[in-house]
Amino acid sequence: MLTRQWWRRTIVPSALAATSLAGASSAGAQTTLESVIKQYNSQTVVGYVQPLADVLAANLNIGYFHTAKVPTGFTFGVDLVAVGSVVGDKQKTYTAQTPTGFAPSTFQTATIFGGQGTTVSSSSVSGLSYRGSDGFITANYFPSAVPQLHVGGLLGTEGYVRYFTSSVISGLNKQDFPELKLIGYGVRHSVSQYFKGLPIDIAVSGLYNSLTWGDIVNMKSNAFGAQVGKTFSVLSLYGGLQSESGSMTLSYTSTDPKAPGSVSVDLDVKREMRYTAGTAIKLGFFQFFGDAGFGNVTTYSGGFRIGL
Repeated sequence: MLTRQWWRRTIVPSALAATSLAGASSAGAQTTLESVIKQYNSQTVVGYVQPLADVLAANLNIGYFHTAKVPTGFTFGVDLVAVGSVVGDKQKTYTAQTPTGFAPSTFQTATIFGGQGTTVSSSSVSGLSYRGSDGFITANYFPSAVPQLHVGGLLGTEGYVRYFTSSVISGLNKQDFPELKLIGYGVRHSVSQYFKGLPIDIAVSGLYNSLTWGDIVNMKSNAFGAQVGKTFSVLSLYGGLQSESGSMTLSYTSTDPKAPGSVSVDLDVKREMRYTAGTAIKLGFFQFFGDAGFGNVTTYSGGFRIGL
């Protein structure tokens, strides 16, 4: 990472970032993102990539349901859910270590979501400088979209399944991003059904998601929560509280000349409470919805459902 030998590249346009990293790479090919991550060893990669783990976990755990009501009769539908997490200033920089002989020993530089990496000078060799990596994804929102199937009606319980692979999308830049695969499951159960005459709807839920990104990233997340709401004719309103956590495993061969070799490191997404709120409008077989989640990462979702 010395500036005399610094590897430069073009920052990914915001329009490409808006595809939620859904450009598939050919099998076995090394993508630009993979090249960036491989420059780090097991100690230095954590701060650079940790914000991606935090934002991905937030994206994965929102948009499953859009009301607090769990129907007692049979329901079936297909949703298209779009999600966008806010990438704030705290996700754009981190404290990195400089090599021996550089001053200061730590410095603030760009994460994967940041801009240009910060340059620091050597305290022992005049004219020699060290520069942190540039950010790879320059956007104020980290978006994604996923189709979702839901089936309900058994004892006040409904289930959800999400599946997506970026290989089905054509026309994207296949050199910048590795293939992304996502599968998610959710289940929700009505609590209010046990209290006849209760004027509000109450439900509890559990979610699990698994995401792989090329040959390097393996992400898992889970969430447990409760929702309270009310339906007025075609309009539903709800609020909830959700406990979320996750982990991202990075597996690759480092090209760092000072610490080459195999790397396998876990980036934990600390369990936290997220407050959620949303609304939905049901018009016959169509339902339109929007949700927001507030925690360490602020996330918004919206979309529509076709079905019963």
